[in-house]
Formats: sequence, structure tokens, C-alpha cells
Amino acid sequence: MGPAYTTAYRYYKDSDTTNKIGKTVFNTMLAGMNSTYSHNSIITDSAAAATALASGYKTDNGLIGLKKDHGQKIQTLLEIAKRNGYMTGLAATSTITHATPAAFIAKGGHPRNKEAEIAKDFFKTTPEGKLKFDLLIGGGEKYFAEAFKDFNQTAQEYGLTIYRNGYDLENIKGFPFMAFTSYDYPPFAIDETEENRYRVARMTERSLELLEGKPFFLMVEGSQIDWCGHINDIGCAMAEMDDFAKAVEIAKTYVDTHPDILLIVTADHSTGGLAIGDKVDKKDKSLSEAERAKTYTWYPEIVAKIKASSYAIAKALRESQDVNATFKAYTSITLNENEYRQITQAIVKKDKKVRVIVNEIINRRSHTGWSTQGHTAIDVQTFSYGKESRKFRGFMDNTDIAKKLFDILSE
Repeated sequence: MGPAYTTAYRYYKDSDTTNKIGKTVFNTMLAGMNSTYSHNSIITDSAAAATALASGYKTDNGLIGLKKDHGQKIQTLLEIAKRNGYMTGLAATSTITHATPAAFIAKGGHPRNKEAEIAKDFFKTTPEGKLKFDLLIGGGEKYFAEAFKDFNQTAQEYGLTIYRNGYDLENIKGFPFMAFTSYDYPPFAIDETEENRYRVARMTERSLELLEGKPFFLMVEGSQIDWCGHINDIGCAMAEMDDFAKAVEIAKTYVDTHPDILLIVTADHSTGGLAIGDKVDKKDKSLSEAERAKTYTWYPEIVAKIKASSYAIAKALRESQDVNATFKAYTSITLNENEYRQITQAIVKKDKKVRVIVNEIINRRSHTGWSTQGHTAIDVQTFSYGKESRKFRGFMDNTDIAKKLFDILSE
């Protein structure tokens, strides 16, 4: 969620009835910027960045925690919080053993793709023999099933309640618990049912209800903003941003009535090299004079009409008897002859992914640009609100965020 994402989201959410662009919750909390480079690259991956945010130490890309003698000696924010009497929790729209949530509880330089191995670290206890976490919400039950011969028995031994419909959050009672939103990886927000589309927001709201009246450390990740960036899918990305923004609004409102709470929002890195805007094609006779006079523009109104991810649209197109009608139903875009030919040829010849063509059409029509399908080195924003939020103003490294949080947790 680099700066282009929060900027795009501001235009995406704005009413088109006035020339003044409204603010989003992110604009009300901006404190500064932070660098994200890893130990071995100026462009980090999620594992190294999450390790930096969780522990205050740089590590190599691909690793959860640090290798060799430092591995178990270094403490994470979650561990320090638990040691100091806080309730602790992690919630994510990825698998709960995925890089970012994993780095707050797993250590020792695990390769990030060894999620079953990482799952075992979740059950390494405190010196008092207790679990380090009180609540976990996310996908990836399969990795715990792989890690333990009988995961139900393991959970029972630790007094842990397992919920296997993690979106049925109202049924969750008491601690400790794990709530699985899916057996493997959850779907994108834009492809969810209307009821489950705002899952980060619901995770955040229910977690705060359950933790009410207790000192707590809670890490919540809108994981799939990154995934949409990897596939250069702007409709998908804005739907994820919308879910995450609602979660931030819920947390910010909570802080308003709990002045001893600190809220920090940041990104582990930016993804895709998102750029919003391009030249207006003044030779396009279908455009009005007012539109041609803009010279440069981005069309968030096109993005706002996208009804599914490019994966879901491509699947529907491959199964469709009417490509034009199906594409319009999902995007409100009328294909021109060349675009129609590109899609139909890809369906028949399979020489280019239909999903890629779908994104190319949407990106071209909306004037959305992408420089890569990977991560970028751009600095990301730091947002802070509530108690001691002033400490996070200005430019920092991502490890500085962790160091400041360690100080606050130890006060």
C-alpha cells in the first residue's frame, strides 16, 4: 500500500458532484514516511519487511526472523506485549502463517514458503508454558493440519478453541481461539459475497469488542492489497483498499473513546509500481471537448464499476457464450473490435492469459499504469493516531517503528 494506492483510493471514493476532492481516513492520520529496504536488497519482500516491523531488525528477503544465533534471542513486539501482561492477537486476510502475520510470532529464519513449519512456531510457548497469542483470525488451516499429527488434539491440549467459519465472528466467545476464514487462501474482497466483502473491517471490529477493557496488542493486515498489485488489477486493489479503510475507520473511532490506545498504520512495501493517470487521446472523436481539455486524467469512475477480479472475469469469459455481454456485465465496458478479438483469440489459442488481457483493457480504459508485477523500493507512508502518536512523525526506517513501539510497550 504505497502512496499511489492511498491517492488512488481518495479519487476512487470521491463524489463527482464537486471539483473539490474529499479526504479519506488515511489523510486524517498521515504522520510521515518510512523506508523498507531489507538486509540484502533495496527492494524488500514481505517476510523481511514484516520481520523489521515486528522485531526492529533487518533480515534477508524470504526469511521470517533472523538466522543462526540471533534467531531465538530476538523478541517480537507480540512477545514483549505478552510478557508485559497484554492480550495479543493477529488477524489477516491471507493465511495466518503468511509472511506478515507470521513474523510477529515465528522466528529463527524460516523460509517464508514453509508455512507448515512456521505453524509449529505458533505453539512455542512463553516461559510460563502459555500460548503467546490469545486470538488468531485468518486463512490457512491446512498448514496447521500439516504441522501437527492431530491438530484438534493439539488445540485441546492448549485449551484453544477452533472456529472453522471465521467470518461467523459473532459466535466467537472467550480466549484463546483461532478462527479460520478458509482452509487455504481466502478469495479477494471483490469476489466475496456482499456479506463477507468487508472482512478486514469485521475482523477488526469483533477483535476490539472481544478485547474491550483489556490491555492488548493487535496486528491486523489487509493482506490482499499486495496480491491485487502483483496481478496489476486496479479494481481488485481498490476493493481491498475500501475494506482496509473501513477497518482503519473502526480502529480510529475506537481510539476516540479509548484515549490510552495507540493506532499505527503502515505498509511493508508497495507493489506493482502503480501509477494513476495518462494523456487524454485528443484524436479520440468520441470524447467531449471538456474531456479533451483535461490533457491528463485518470478515470476512477471506470474502476468503480468493476464487479470482480480479473481471475473471476477471465473464468466467466472462458465459460461464456457471449464475450461482449459478459465483459460488459462485469465491467460496464463495451469492447471494441480489437479488444474483442484479443480476448477470443486468447480463449481459443491460449497463447496469452485471458486475465492479463482483461487487466490490459481495464488499465488502458481507466488510464492506470503499472511498472512491474513485483515489489518496489518506494518509501511507504506511516499513519498514527492516539496516545504517543507524535513519536511517529517524519521520516523513519521501518525498524524505527518497531523500536518506538518496543519503548511504548515497556513503559
